[in-house]
Amino acid sequence: MAKQHDGGISWTETTWNPVTGCTRVSHGCEHCYAERLAAGRLSDHPRYAGTTQNGRWSGHVNLHWDLLEEPLGWRKPRLVFVCSMSDVFHVAVPDNFLKALFEVMARTPQHTYQILTKRPARLGAFARWMPAALPNVWIGTSVEDQPTADIRIGHLYGIPVPIRWLSVEPMLGPVELSPWLLYPDENSSTRSELRWVVCGAESGLGARPMKLAWARDLRDQCAAAGIPFWMKQLGHNGQLKQLEDFPEDLRVRQWPVGFMGPGKKQSISVEEVVCRQGRCEGVGEP
Repeated sequence: MAKQHDGGISWTETTWNPVTGCTRVSHGCEHCYAERLAAGRLSDHPRYAGTTQNGRWSGHVNLHWDLLEEPLGWRKPRLVFVCSMSDVFHVAVPDNFLKALFEVMARTPQHTYQILTKRPARLGAFARWMPAALPNVWIGTSVEDQPTADIRIGHLYGIPVPIRWLSVEPMLGPVELSPWLLYPDENSSTRSELRWVVCGAESGLGARPMKLAWARDLRDQCAAAGIPFWMKQLGHNGQLKQLEDFPEDLRVRQWPVGFMGPGKKQSISVEEVVCRQGRCEGVGEP
């Protein structure tokens, strides 16, 4: 279930789906692209059996043990979005499956794995039995507005991975990050738990609008704190725009510090990355 060069997700290269199926948890899930796919053209696929009902996630989750070792067969290094058709920390995913999944990631250090969850509260329990810090695993949470940011972001703190990141998509309201950021000043260097912020508008039929001012404010907050920012997508009436059609000041796509882009030698470590003078050294823009 891997898909290389996923054209719909600009910040990854390959998707890996050993888990399929999910449950809506907040209003950011109302137009979920994965739900649309599972209930639509993938509805007859055996790996999605039982995952949707009446066009929505049913809450049933399928575990594909046979796909867990798929990355072991990939020769070239890949940037991998884990469980794009589910949430790896869904309550229906048992601990033994999670442990097996992370063991595969530990055995394939040549790949970089991106995990995004709307259920970060489970991360604390996970971290307690995580055998070792994994320098090739990024863990982030997805939020859509200030209330979901207030609930979810704090759970990322203390997780032993090099990149703790945030996806603000679909952005349904302004998001103030100052409670979780430390801003460098001329007399000191500070560390921020967040290493990367992605932003995007909602897409598809019935997409709710995102104000450009919200995205610009988030970009400016990241710039002030020295955090790389990635403007994933903008749209109009549900139709996505190409990057060249973005307002010039929002054509910003920066990789996390130490990550040079897919297929290139990386220099990320689990040690904290220090951002000085409001700028993160090593941030690359394609």
